Amino acid sequence: MSTPTMPHPDTSRLSSVLYALPAMAAAVPTIPAYVLLPSYYGDDLGLGLGITGAVLLLVRIIDMMTDPLAGWLSDRSGQRKIWVGIGAVVAGIGLWFLFTPPPSPSAGYLFLWASILFLGWTLFQVPYLAWGADLSGDYKKRTSITAMREGAGLLGIVLAGGIPVVMTHSSRAGEIETLAIVTIILGAIFIALMIWRVPDRVAQHRTSDGGNPDSLQVTVRLGIRSLRQNGLFVRLLSAWMINGLAAGLPAVCFPLFVRYYLKLDQETENLLILLYFAAAIFAIPLWVVLAARMGKHRIWCAAMVLAIVAFMFVPMLDAGDAIGFAVICIFTGAALGADLALPPAIQADVDDWDRFRFGKRRTALLFALWNMTNKLAMALAAGIALPILGAFGLTEGRSDNSLALIVLVLIYAVIPIVLKAGAIGMMWGFPLDASHQVAIRRRLLRRNV
Repeated sequence: MSTPTMPHPDTSRLSSVLYALPAMAAAVPTIPAYVLLPSYYGDDLGLGLGITGAVLLLVRIIDMMTDPLAGWLSDRSGQRKIWVGIGAVVAGIGLWFLFTPPPSPSAGYLFLWASILFLGWTLFQVPYLAWGADLSGDYKKRTSITAMREGAGLLGIVLAGGIPVVMTHSSRAGEIETLAIVTIILGAIFIALMIWRVPDRVAQHRTSDGGNPDSLQVTVRLGIRSLRQNGLFVRLLSAWMINGLAAGLPAVCFPLFVRYYLKLDQETENLLILLYFAAAIFAIPLWVVLAARMGKHRIWCAAMVLAIVAFMFVPMLDAGDAIGFAVICIFTGAALGADLALPPAIQADVDDWDRFRFGKRRTALLFALWNMTNKLAMALAAGIALPILGAFGLTEGRSDNSLALIVLVLIYAVIPIVLKAGAIGMMWGFPLDASHQVAIRRRLLRRNV
């Protein structure tokens, strides 16, 4: 039996593509920002793992505080486009200076430009995610739009992974600078096209209904109150946070694991990163099809089970075992495809429930809290993993660092297994499925909320 289609202004295929393309540009610096930069500043540039982890944790905590403001500004102004544009410009400036550091950067340099990058990223990301949820109210269409956006993002990541592979004789600094240039060029083109051609449903809604948004203080107070009452959102957000930490720990430790545990060279490391994200791209269509048939939350859980099984084989690897680790990268990368495509689509459905339950359109605010949770997970990953590994002397070149390598395996694979198991327990029985979402959309349309 097919899912009924809501009489909601639908989004053309061209608009969906143009909406998704900026995710490709924004994803190009993902590998250096989340995977390479912590070890690049902490190890290659000599800042130290402990200091680098502490600075990145502080930056992320401060950055989290801007998410509710970005969400409120987007909802209150009734415009997604203007904040997406402003955020892109600010992020581009921070990106350039963070990715082209001096030979011996200080902690202050890392703090300043990382803060500017993440501020701009917040101003871009929060209204951008909310914009995607606004484009369609259909359960399956939302999954398609989200999958298209995340698929474009993964293409950007694969492009970023391919650049270092092609630049085989370049230094790490040259690779990262090239990625910054590619990001800025693609971002300027794709974001301009999106702002020009993709409809802003919220702006149209405000024009037609003359909405009177609450102040920031009232919005935050109502948001905190509704969090206590919206169990679906809290449940999904908690699972997203736990799974985000489970994904963040391996991401932060990936270069260190390849370099110090597997003892592989930089070229092999680049190939493994490319393989990991390529597997995610190829897996996304499968996850989307399965989610349409069996439900988003159940398929997300199945993907997390797949990642758990793959991580179980990590302690069995030995130095030089590139093939074995490549197989693990394929399966964990495939699971990443579900992590990227399905939870934001579930969140868009939960936003419908929030609007039905509380009578307010707070899409950007909820996605701001969503973004905050993701940032907190990544901050904790860097703030936990790097100082611990630094304290055990992983990068100090000791002749006997077996204890440090054991700790590295625990952080890279064992802890994520436990965390993902907890996220599965939260999401397996999630009650908001296609039939419930369709009923909620019908009632919202009758209310014209």
